[in-house]
Amino acid sequence: MNVVLALIFGFIAVFFIFRGIDPREFFEYFRLKSLFHVALLCGIFLFSILIDSVRMKWLYFFVWRRKLSLYHSFFNNYMSFVFSMLTPFYFGGQVFQTYHLSRIGFESENSVNVILSRFVEYLISVAILSILGLWKYKNMLLTGGLIAPKLILLAYLVSVSFIGIVITALVHPPIIAHLFNNFKKVRWVDKVVKKITKKEDWDTRFLNWTHDLKESVHVLWKSGFMLLDFPLTILSLLVQSFAFYMAVRLNSGNLSFFDTTGLLYFLSLVVFYIPTPGASGGVEAVYQIVFSKILHSSEKTLASVITWRLATYYLPILLGLIFLAAYRYPKEVGK
Repeated sequence: MNVVLALIFGFIAVFFIFRGIDPREFFEYFRLKSLFHVALLCGIFLFSILIDSVRMKWLYFFVWRRKLSLYHSFFNNYMSFVFSMLTPFYFGGQVFQTYHLSRIGFESENSVNVILSRFVEYLISVAILSILGLWKYKNMLLTGGLIAPKLILLAYLVSVSFIGIVITALVHPPIIAHLFNNFKKVRWVDKVVKKITKKEDWDTRFLNWTHDLKESVHVLWKSGFMLLDFPLTILSLLVQSFAFYMAVRLNSGNLSFFDTTGLLYFLSLVVFYIPTPGASGGVEAVYQIVFSKILHSSEKTLASVITWRLATYYLPILLGLIFLAAYRYPKEVGK
């Protein structure tokens, strides 16, 4: 259902964008060979997921001496992308990753630690890269007559503030339990949680679990592995931005790689708040508006945006659903 919604919102956005486009000029850029470009850029995008999968495999081995096969690691990271893209505000990916790792036999506190730590790395890396775009195009983004500059700045600042909240939760996990346990005072919430967990003392158990999580966080960050993992996070993000850069270059767009990267990740922190599956529709519209101002060609920009979205969103989701249907959990822990 969410796939259908994503397609609908995406097509609606493209339909409205097309109203100001010269079809003849657009199809000079988006031609039959563009489908080959989609496949090529999709391969580049999948390579970034492979990097993330190797990172996870190494992390479990070097920190906890646990063996995670590259196949299961790739499935975990790929499905994180798929579920993030199919849920509003991108919240589904991390939830599925934690569930999957627990299902194949890894301790839940370690799994949450890994996912949360990697999420923090991702957010910090995106924030750093986004500064490249904000610094270069601050006049256009924040003071020009683009699209509600103050709203863009507010969304960006909220996203950056959210990073601070996640870091706080990582540094002191029990704070999550103390905040969450306030819901126990709400009778209907307490009743629902008791029914789901089948535990009367779910608040105490959750608090104890966060203390285990805190110990796991201490082990992970004390190991020093995250110092190696952080540059690999940056590398993965640069590979993803390279796919967008290539989509622009293939359509004769004259924009440097780092300018493209900075704008890509600045806007990613803004479109995060569009409440559609994977921000579908909103991404196409916002990127079209911003990059057409820079490339000085609506037709060229639309060809680039469509090529990029097909390669890094719609096609990977389709492949991911096939992967999900074909995937089998290990028999020894999959029951």
